[in-house]
Amino acid sequence: MSKWVGPDGEIGRYVREESESTLSAYRAQPNLVEEQANQEQDTARGGYADRQVVELVQNSADQIAKVGAGRIYIRLTDSHLYCADDGAPLDQDGAKALLFSHLSPKRATAEIGRFGVGFKSVLRVTDKPAVFSRSGSIQFDRRRAQQRIAKVAPSAGDYPVLRVAEPIDPAATAKTDPHLDELMGWARNVVRLPLKRGARDSLAEQLRSFAPEFLLFVPHVRQLDLADDASDEPRNLRLIEAGGQIELNDGGQRSRWMLFSREHELSDDAKADSRALDDADRVKIAWAAPLDARNPLQQFWAFFP
Repeated sequence: MSKWVGPDGEIGRYVREESESTLSAYRAQPNLVEEQANQEQDTARGGYADRQVVELVQNSADQIAKVGAGRIYIRLTDSHLYCADDGAPLDQDGAKALLFSHLSPKRATAEIGRFGVGFKSVLRVTDKPAVFSRSGSIQFDRRRAQQRIAKVAPSAGDYPVLRVAEPIDPAATAKTDPHLDELMGWARNVVRLPLKRGARDSLAEQLRSFAPEFLLFVPHVRQLDLADDASDEPRNLRLIEAGGQIELNDGGQRSRWMLFSREHELSDDAKADSRALDDADRVKIAWAAPLDARNPLQQFWAFFP
């Protein structure tokens, strides 16, 4: 536990300062409160509504891309969802992406996320998401956010949750949560979601239906384990490279693939239509060809809804 930075570290100080600045902005312009609350609700209820597992795995994959290779572990208990990885610890840019929207630093990298929106989908299943990292840990809390924001904008009709956070002590929290304590023994990042009533069934289905082909497009993720405490066996996804081929193993069900990629130069029209956080001139196109199927159904894979 000594390797996990406490609430007074750099990340903790940054989160305090940014949260106070946000509260000051709400005091000066209370309309921002309802606007941002609506944005969060639209994300949680829209195209991201049933993508919590996918979004958490994508975020972990991005952290692993920064260190080369690693593993992701998802566990669903009766009361919580955990997502752990051994990627790069949370940095200030990552904390900024959690606290804001459309401020993601991920450009021209192997990382998936671009807009810092997907994490907000967790509000569909939790009111108190926490991100534990060896560099610093932060917690969001719907009730606490309402209390703090109401002091500066008492007339607001609704309140955002993921704009105001507080640093937390990971060691102290782990003493009350044996699952978290176990994960902190090997992981560098752990997302913990205490579940809303009725949220578990959707998450269990997301674990069951998670497409193993996801790993083909993030080959730096060598191992992905999806465990549901209500099931007998976890899903263990593995990616093995051999002789220029990729073997994808989903709990004993094996398939062989060839992977290809190309950098595509955008046309002038495409560049003119790009968004602020899109890569300016080039985009990577990747595709996977199955070697075991005679007449495979071709599918388009997108990381976003």
